[in-house]
Amino acid sequence: MHAYSPYSWITQDSALMEPVEIAGIKGRTYAFDPEPVTFCSVNMDVRAYASIAVDAYDVDSDEAGTRAEHCELAKKVAEVVLKKFVPLAGGKPAPSAVQEPAADALKNADICEVVKFTHTNYAGVNAGREGAQKGEGPLGPTCTHEVPYAKAVGMFTNGTGGLEAMPPKTGAEVRNGQFGTLKARFEQTAESCALSVQLSNGQVVQVDFAGKKKEAMPRTCVSAQLILSVSMLGLITGDS
Repeated sequence: MHAYSPYSWITQDSALMEPVEIAGIKGRTYAFDPEPVTFCSVNMDVRAYASIAVDAYDVDSDEAGTRAEHCELAKKVAEVVLKKFVPLAGGKPAPSAVQEPAADALKNADICEVVKFTHTNYAGVNAGREGAQKGEGPLGPTCTHEVPYAKAVGMFTNGTGGLEAMPPKTGAEVRNGQFGTLKARFEQTAESCALSVQLSNGQVVQVDFAGKKKEAMPRTCVSAQLILSVSMLGLITGDS
C-alpha cells in the first residue's frame, strides 16, 4: 500500500482497467501486464494531493495465484484503509497527517524545483529538465515548461499579501475555492486555466496551464490541478 500520484488519467497500455467503488469512494482496478502475470492494483480517488494505491501479488512469483484473487485482496485492504483514514468514507486522517506546506516552505526555494519538470509530466507536458525555462515575473520567479501539446508556467509570489494582492487574468472567468485545506482561485479562459493557492504565510503558488493542441483545451483546469497537486505534495514532504 502506498500514496500514489494524484488521481488522473492513465495512458499506458493496460491489460485490465475497470472502475470500482469502495466505501463510497470511486477508483479503478488495473494491471499493466497481461496474463500469465497475476499482479493487480487498486487506485482510489480520495480527493487529496496524492491518491491511495494497493498492490496485490505473490512475492515468490509474478505468475503465482490468480489475478482475480489478487484484485479481491487489494480491494479488501483498500476498504480497511479508506474507512479508517479517509473522511469521505467515514474515517479520520491519521493524527500525524500533514495537510499543507510549512509557512516557510518557499524560503530560498528554486521555482523550477517547486513546479518541476517531473510534475508537469502528469499533465502531458514532457519538456524534461533541460526544457525548464526560469524567468522573473512582476510578482515573483517563474518556470516555464513547454511542448507542442501545451505550456505550463509555475510561479510563486515574493510578497505575502495572498490572493488579494494578485490581480486576476484579464477576461478570465474567476472562481474562488479550496485546494485541500488552502484558499484557492481558478482563472479560466477558452485556452488556459491558472490555479493559484495561498499558503499560510500569505505567499501564493500558481500553475498556469495553456493548451496548444485542441485535445488539451477541455482539460486545462484539471491539468493545472494535477501539476499543482504534485508540487504541493513536494512542498509538504520536502521532496521538491
